[in-house]
Amino acid sequence: MKQQIPNTTWGLEVDTVSRWAYAEGLFTNEECDQIIKLGYEYELTKSVTIGASSEYRDSRSVFLEPNPDTSWIYKRLTDAVMELNSKFFNFDLFGFNEGLQFTEYTAPGGKYNPHIDKLYLKSIRKLSITVQLTDPNEYEGGDFEILDEVPGEKLTRTRGTLLAFPSYTLHAVTPVTKGTRNSLVSWISGKPFR
Repeated sequence: MKQQIPNTTWGLEVDTVSRWAYAEGLFTNEECDQIIKLGYEYELTKSVTIGASSEYRDSRSVFLEPNPDTSWIYKRLTDAVMELNSKFFNFDLFGFNEGLQFTEYTAPGGKYNPHIDKLYLKSIRKLSITVQLTDPNEYEGGDFEILDEVPGEKLTRTRGTLLAFPSYTLHAVTPVTKGTRNSLVSWISGKPFR
């Protein structure tokens, strides 16, 4: 007699989490200038990446913690992130827990090789964000790429735009070949994925 194999198929749903989303013009040109000025009021140091060699990332950065000078930035980002999350990701989020990282990529060669932002046995990063601060006419190269498909997808360089994407997404900043690119990045935490 032939043995009956039980049906082990699970009902699967379609994944509706977006690869990325953006809020164009979240900050005006004047506000971007103000954020850049604020970032350079602090001492920028060589950026590091956990578990990678120093050649993996070529940039300088500083964390802008919540304070009276940055509260308006946090408020604007929080409102935009909540709206993008509800439309495109639907993650269970708590909020910022690592501050805002002001970053400078300078020619020749300022870059960040392919990486993900999700950490193992560290704070839970669910949603990553980056804000384009520099006028794209002021530098060459330095493209922000999402690399979950081949070839990588270069995302908008529009000044003042907020990009958001799941922290488990492979992404990179290509080498800057002329000028300087400034950005503001952070990670939104929440309960563990399940």
